Amino acid sequence: MIKSLPFLIFLLYFLAPETKAQQEVFSVKQVLNQAPAIPGDRYFLQHPFEILYGADDSLWISERRGRVIKVDPTTGKRRIILDIRPSVKFTTSGSPVTSISQDGMMGLALHPDYPLVDSFYIVYVYDAGAGVRKARIAQYPVKNSTITTRAGNETVIIENIPASSDHSSGRLLVGPDRKLYYAAGDQGANQFSLRCNPVRSQDVPTSAELSANNFAAYQGKILRINMDGSIPADNPVVKGIRSHIYTFGHRNPNSLVFAKNFLQQNYTGAKLYSAENGPAEDDEINELVAGQNYGWPYISGYQDNNRYQYKNWSSAINCSGTAAPSSEPECSTPPAGAVIKNEMDTVLPDFKTPMRTFFTPTSSLPCNWLSNPTVAPSSMDYYGFDTRIPGWQNSILMTTLKEGTVFRLKLNASGTGFVNMSNGSDTARYFREENRIRDIAIGKDGLSFYLITDSVGQTSGPTNGNTNVLNNRGSILVYRYIGGVLSLTNPAPLIADKSTIKLYPNPTTKILFVENKRNVTKPVQYTIYDITGRKIMEGKKFTDRFELNVEKLNSGTYIIKMYNGRDVLLATEKFVVQ
Repeated sequence: MIKSLPFLIFLLYFLAPETKAQQEVFSVKQVLNQAPAIPGDRYFLQHPFEILYGADDSLWISERRGRVIKVDPTTGKRRIILDIRPSVKFTTSGSPVTSISQDGMMGLALHPDYPLVDSFYIVYVYDAGAGVRKARIAQYPVKNSTITTRAGNETVIIENIPASSDHSSGRLLVGPDRKLYYAAGDQGANQFSLRCNPVRSQDVPTSAELSANNFAAYQGKILRINMDGSIPADNPVVKGIRSHIYTFGHRNPNSLVFAKNFLQQNYTGAKLYSAENGPAEDDEINELVAGQNYGWPYISGYQDNNRYQYKNWSSAINCSGTAAPSSEPECSTPPAGAVIKNEMDTVLPDFKTPMRTFFTPTSSLPCNWLSNPTVAPSSMDYYGFDTRIPGWQNSILMTTLKEGTVFRLKLNASGTGFVNMSNGSDTARYFREENRIRDIAIGKDGLSFYLITDSVGQTSGPTNGNTNVLNNRGSILVYRYIGGVLSLTNPAPLIADKSTIKLYPNPTTKILFVENKRNVTKPVQYTIYDITGRKIMEGKKFTDRFELNVEKLNSGTYIIKMYNGRDVLLATEKFVVQ
């Protein structure tokens, strides 16, 4: 049974009306929680991190404690796909839990050929010994994965990546280039209990460190990784070294998204964006460009000497002998000998200015994290629909923890900045409540939005400081747009209609026959890949039935992708050559 409110029509007045575009009408919030909960679970979701809308029409969710769950987006029914809690380093306090650290299981990504290649990628923090945390990216099959031990099921892609109780970041994507993109934070260096750890966001590994798989310098970086864990040959050279580093100079970049149109299967060249937590001001949205420097710790937000100073506690004469600061370093006085720099004191080659910041204080800086001008971005998604909600095309949706809201920002035509919308601003807020929104997924209809919320924590929320109550702990919240749309035609399904394409014989030895429906727009374009993803054959056909000579292919399993004349994916199928 789904716990939900009646579906009534209302306008979003969580904030003043001018913060949203006009005539945007959404359904009442639905709480998509299965009842009863799994025995032993306090909330429906236990500290969720990632939510994806998969090609199998399921919601995929990772939990920090070490589980992957699939949820039916209609009924709320859930199934545990992976349970490796004994292998995951996840730090909590209180009984029942009242606070958590920024470790545990984090980013989740489906294989780019899922469901034909029935596997997914997951990031989790593990205990590397002597109290040291590290992060591992691993691949798991979907079938046979409900386990409590790693043995026999896990394929390690890469490990020994820096992780921490703070600022691990942890977002994971598969890019259009079939590379893994991973966000590694600065590990909470230079603040609170980790104040004596130097910030390494500007460092790169040496050749010797890379040979030894010593990735300690990957703190504060976006990494680009081959699917076997190796370094891509076309990764940028940063400070004379080619490594897994794609961009550097980051603080806590816990959001990653490619600007991909929903119907666009080949989105090579799509821009990559990230949202990043600032210290006590200047959360950032960045366009990520290979080899660029994003400034941290010398620059926060714009390089303008406005409020932010880099106070390097680790450079102090007696850092470890001092008490941990009770607020952000900008609001604390470091011990004697600490180096303090203004933003204009350091020249950074290849520095890239943020596209947008949230927000720089106009007067004194509030030295309390709930009242300082940050919004605490937690994730991003791209609205890649051209025929759905008017005005939403080419928009970025950014969830927040402190604000308990979703920001929408509309990209300009070049994707390098934002434009004003019908509300007169370059931002609009949606779904604002006393909730810490951890991530968002967009349904394939372009009208449904699925938000996951933290199980514990505090928020400034719409009541400006009521931190005692979270409305929906560990939940999936569903909002559906019910206003006017640009087109009533449903978009092409993510999964091929089996009645659209027929392949035979399968297996085959020489000729593969392909049949498609007569109403398929021509030409039909096809691409054949081997099981590693390497392109083998491609071409175009102008008939409903055609044949492909595969006699020269080696024996094995292959994948064929077919598109119609409008470049819409018709089918992704496996076939076997004997």
